[in-house]
Amino acid sequence: MVSSIDTALSGLNAASKRLEVSANNLANQFSTKSVTDGKVSDTPYSAQRVDQISLSSGGVTTQVSNTNPATNTVADPQGGLQQVPNVDTANELIQTKLASYDFKANLKTIQAQDNMFKNLLDIIG
Repeated sequence: MVSSIDTALSGLNAASKRLEVSANNLANQFSTKSVTDGKVSDTPYSAQRVDQISLSSGGVTTQVSNTNPATNTVADPQGGLQQVPNVDTANELIQTKLASYDFKANLKTIQAQDNMFKNLLDIIG
C-alpha cells in the first residue's frame, strides 16, 4: 500500500525538477555569456529540457539534457549576428502548467491513500 505514496512522491519530485528547469530557462533566456569556474566566457546559456522516465518498480525519474540546437542566431542591435539561448517562452509556460497539474494529481494520490489508511484504522478500531 505504501508503494502508491512512493510513486506519488517520485511524481512530485519529477514535477519539481520540471518546474526548476523551466524557471532556469526563463531566467536565462537572454543570457549571452556564461560563468564557469568564476570565469566569464562568450558562450550563451544552454537551455535544458526534462525527460520523465517510467521505472519498472513504479514511479518516475527525470533526466535533464541540453536542448538541440543550444542556440539561435539573431541580428545583433549593433549590426551583426549574435548567438542567443534556444528558449521557447511559450513552451516553458506550458512546462510550468504541466508541472502544476503533476503536483495536483500526485497530491490527490497521497490524499486518497491517506483516506484509505484512515478508513482501515476505523474498521480495525
